[in-house]
Parts: sequence; structure tokens; C-alpha cells
Amino acid sequence: MDLYFYLSLLYIGVLIFTIVRILLDTQTSSKSLAYILLVLVIPVAGIIFYFSFGVNYRHRSYNLEANSASLEVNKSYQEQIVDTTDELLHSDSKIPHHFQSLVEFHHHTMGAYLSKNSFQLLINGEDKYPEVLRTLASAKRFIHMEYYAWENDTRGNQIKDVLLEKIQEGVKIRILYDDYASRGIRKNIVKELQEAGVEIYPKIRLKIRQFANRLNHRDHRKVIIVDGKYGFVGGLNISDRYDNTIHTKLYWRDTHAKFTGPLVQELQKHFLSSWNAAQSEKLLFSGEFLPSDHTADSLPHKGLAQIIPGGPYYSFSNIMLSYLKIFNLARQKLYVTNPYFIPSSSILNALKQAALSGVDVRLLLPEKSDSSLVGAASRFYFDELLEAGVRIFLYTKGFIHAKTVVADGSLSVVGTANMDIRSFDLNFEIMSVVYGDDLAQKLESVFMEDLKLSREIDADFWNQKPFHKKLIYAIARVVSSFL
Repeated sequence: MDLYFYLSLLYIGVLIFTIVRILLDTQTSSKSLAYILLVLVIPVAGIIFYFSFGVNYRHRSYNLEANSASLEVNKSYQEQIVDTTDELLHSDSKIPHHFQSLVEFHHHTMGAYLSKNSFQLLINGEDKYPEVLRTLASAKRFIHMEYYAWENDTRGNQIKDVLLEKIQEGVKIRILYDDYASRGIRKNIVKELQEAGVEIYPKIRLKIRQFANRLNHRDHRKVIIVDGKYGFVGGLNISDRYDNTIHTKLYWRDTHAKFTGPLVQELQKHFLSSWNAAQSEKLLFSGEFLPSDHTADSLPHKGLAQIIPGGPYYSFSNIMLSYLKIFNLARQKLYVTNPYFIPSSSILNALKQAALSGVDVRLLLPEKSDSSLVGAASRFYFDELLEAGVRIFLYTKGFIHAKTVVADGSLSVVGTANMDIRSFDLNFEIMSVVYGDDLAQKLESVFMEDLKLSREIDADFWNQKPFHKKLIYAIARVVSSFL
């Protein structure tokens, strides 16, 4: 009886502590209430679930150390790179007046430099992998890569083979990968690369002691940097599934971009911050990471651009704030493609406000998601979006995985971030924001072609959805908010 009393007393103490943590650490009142109900209704398991998946470790000690390393990289970067943001902002006519505040916001809040760059839009693996293989093969000094998913298949091994050739030529190679999503290459590709002298590490090592916490924070970036001259960023991982020339069960639609110019140094800066957070060898931004010649500078620039990073050790939800400001600034057209759409209330309201203000807002999502939970949760928001005038299209040819935005035919986003809480607050993400007609027109053209392979949701038809389906969507939305 005494043991039961003391265990009950201990449980009540832990329960009170947990509720206090929920109230202090959870940002939204609805989510706070949901977690409190969870720990009250499901004893013990509810508490374990909250501390495993509900705690945002953005300001915990692990992130403080990584943030300190990131600040050191930023300091060394500023010593090497001339910031021409203000000069370009006020002298270049490519940025419409209503988007100038976005440039300043990115610059002052996130330290994103504005620069002149050329680019190459890469649609699907059919475009990306041949260009990546050519660019890797051209490396003379160094290759830096940071990838979420890398698989032991045809494309995965082709890239590995090029890297093995380059390391024999004396090229310095550093690679970061997500320890969970790329777990299939630990005993083969990673081992071969390490034995050849490639420095390859997981961004966040999965350890039993902090398994849930570390599993909750993922390195979702897809970045390649070659000789400080060429940079790749976008939605495609390293896997055969992204290449429709290789026989797979599902047609995969995705978007990547290759940049040439000073923007590559911005990618480099964030890679070095990731590198320093991943293992003990600390690297600062130095002249060795700059291009050895000025070939990139001589190319005709097709747009001014900035790089926006996201991740647990940044002070703010940079990706979400950037999306939000773009949506609020759009005046005529706003075309959004995203595979995982579970928006925060601010993102949802920004889309609705844009549509209600007369902006042509179109949202392109997958007809069938690779996550049933996410697909169902996304549909919960259709009613109010359609009522506000947002046009929703579902891609039917296969799975659309691109993460792009085109606004007013003059602003483009190509990146890695989904529109959900995981990309906004938990994952390490990165995206390019390009100001100029050239890329915007190309992306808009691709968007319109994708719409031809999609079906538009009719508001009247959607409102007649059976009650049980709407209930499923609502339940999925609630469950997804915990994850």
C-alpha cells in the first residue's frame, strides 16, 4: 500500500511537471490543450509520447552548441565575402517594388545576401542526375554534399563511383547525410567512400539514448557544391525513384536547380554550419572555398537570388516566415506546388487573404500521397481554402514532390521545404528565392504543364463529401499535429 502511494505521488509530480512544460514550451493554445488532454487521458504513455515527439528542442544545449558554431562560420563568411545586397536592391530593376521588403527581411532577419547568378532549371531525375554527374566529374578542388535520402541503387552507385574517381584525383570530398533516411547505405556506399578517404558523416547520429529526439530532427536538405562555382538545391534526393528513365512503379515529378555565381557561397556557408554541427572537425569560411577563377562571374546573370536556411538551431522559423511574407506580398498570381501540405494557421490565413484580395492563388498537391496520413490531413483544409477562392489542383500522373512557388511572374522559390510543421520547426531545410522574370516564367510554364496532368477540385462537389470522409480528414489533421 505504501509503495502504491509513493508511486502515485511520483506520477502526479511527473504529470504536473509535464503539464507545466507543455504550457511553457508549446507555442499554440490548441496544441497545448491537445497535449494536456493526451497526458491526462492516456497515463504514462501520453507523457512518454510528449517528451519523445512533442518537445521542440530548438533552444536546447545541443542546438546552442551548433548555433555557436554557425555564428563562427557567419563571422568568417563576412570577412571573405562583400555584401552587395543594399547596392543591388537599389540599383537593379529586376526586383518589383512590392518584393523589395522581402529582400530586406531576408537580409536583416536571416543574414541572406543578395547576389547576381545564372541558373539552370532541372525537371525530374532525367534532368538532374546527368547534370550532377557531369558537374561532379568536372571537380578540380572540392565537393561538398548534404543529402536527406541516398539509396544503394543505380543512381546512388553512379554518384558514388564518380566520387571514388575524384578522391583518387586529389579532390577533397565532404558529405553529410541523414542517418535515418539514408540508413540503407551505411554498410555499403558509406563504407566504400570512407575507405577511399571521403569524409562522410551523418548530420545527426541516431543513438538509443536520444533516439526519439534525434529521429524527430532530420536533415532534409539536398545540396551539392562543386569548387565553390556550382551549386545544386531542390527537392530530389539520390534514388532511382526520382528518375523516370529507370523503370519504377510510380511516375515522379520533382524540381531542382543548378546555380552558378555568388549564391553558391551562401550554400557553402550553410553547409559549413551543418558540417560543424555534425562532427568535431570545425571549418570556418576561408579562401579555399571560393572559386579559383572568375568564370562564374562572367556568365550572364539571369536573376538576383538569396538562400534561406531552416532548422532547429535557428532563432526563428525562417522557412515559414519567408513563405508567409511571399504570400502576403503577392499582387496578381501565386502558384504553389508542394507534396506535404499541413499549413500553420498563419500560412493558411495568408493564402486565404491573398485569394480574397483578388490574387489568382493556385495550389498543386498530389492526388495520391506517399503518406496516407498527410494526404488525408491536407484535405481537411480544402473547405475553407475553396470558400476563400483558392483554386486547388490534384496531380494525377504520379506523385508530385516539387517544392516551388511562383509569385507575380517575377519571384521564384525552389527548395527542400514542405508546408508543414516538420519543415518549419524540426527539419534542417534550405531554399532559394530568385527575383527576376527568367526563372519565374520557366517555373510558371512548368506549373501550367503540370496543371494539364491534374484535376481541379470543384467547391460544390467537395462540399458534398460524405460526413465519414470529412471526419477522417479531421482526425488525420489532429493526429498529424502531434508528429
